[in-house]
Amino acid sequence: PAPSGLLVRNLPLDARPEDLRIPFERYGPVKDVYLPKNYYTGEPRGFGFVKYRYAEDAAEAKQQLNHSVIGGREIRIVFAEENRKTPQEMRTTTRV
Repeated sequence: PAPSGLLVRNLPLDARPEDLRIPFERYGPVKDVYLPKNYYTGEPRGFGFVKYRYAEDAAEAKQQLNHSVIGGREIRIVFAEENRKTPQEMRTTTRV
């Protein structure tokens, strides 16, 4: 199936979920907006995820909003891998 989640890179560190939700909702119903923080410091990591209900809305938003500006920064959008890591998985990094 086509991906319905987007990974949004180069966000300003003070971005809030509504800063993504508002522009992205123009292209369809958004199920979830997630802005990961550094597990140890709580600092924002400069990227976020937008999950749509429908894959075609995600594709349209990616096409329309890639390279647009949020909070003074030009964002980059790629399709996100569907499985988001849990905090437990973030803690345990596998070393090869």
